[in-house]
Amino acid sequence: MAYEISWEESGILVRFFDIVTEQEVMAANDIMYGDARFETILYQISDYTEAVQILITPRDAKVIGTLDNSSSRWNQQPMKNAVVTKDEEFIPVVETYFKEFEGTPWQCRLFENLELAHDWVKLH
Repeated sequence: MAYEISWEESGILVRFFDIVTEQEVMAANDIMYGDARFETILYQISDYTEAVQILITPRDAKVIGTLDNSSSRWNQQPMKNAVVTKDEEFIPVVETYFKEFEGTPWQCRLFENLELAHDWVKLH
């Protein structure tokens, strides 16, 4: 398991480590969406800063984004969706993922560190 999930007061933080694959992200999402707390959170942060290698392709990002977009049925509040990474090769993949949320109430942003992401998600 290359991830750790932390439920916070108003949201969730998923930290990824080691080698991250599409299957790791999907497994973390299954846990998050299967938890009743998901229905009331206001944000989710995915932190990839400690990943050694990210093996998620643009196609994978589109699939994950489509599935995440459908999860908005369970939480219809405006959700802040932050991704934290400094990996220059992963940034275009994240941008592909974010495109799946166009036209939804979800706000998506990319950050280079966790502190900036937390500052943004806590703004109301």
